[in-house]
Amino acid sequence: MVNQVILRDAHEGDVETIAVLMTDLNYPTTVAEMQARMEPIFVHPDYKTILAVYKDEIVGMAGLVKGNYYEKKGKYLRVLAFVVKETARNLGIGKILIKACEGYAIEKGLNTVIINSGNRDDRKVAHVFYQKMGYEIKSSGFVKQV
Repeated sequence: MVNQVILRDAHEGDVETIAVLMTDLNYPTTVAEMQARMEPIFVHPDYKTILAVYKDEIVGMAGLVKGNYYEKKGKYLRVLAFVVKETARNLGIGKILIKACEGYAIEKGLNTVIINSGNRDDRKVAHVFYQKMGYEIKSSGFVKQV
């Protein structure tokens, strides 16, 4: 299985599939909306979008951004979006993607990987997965629309 998954960077031609993956992550979106979101991401040097391809189909993605700590020395990689297509889950693709994120962090000299994940019921399985991959629950986030 591992040698059947190809990881590659996303490009403009992948926007439609990324929109489908975001919808699978329970963030319904249109291709036009996703295009508008991805345009600045594709050109920003601190962002990276990794896609997982299995059997010639894009089945997963990790949306990443590099950052600098305010509160301590060091830099981090934040996983802003992480999804494996529902029909491709439990095949080890998530593990491959997480390891790719960690490898990218090491390659860029970043000393921490932080994963954003909502506290909704539909994310509980993802939280268990992240913990199995060695991630700890360390903080809470707060959101307010302004």
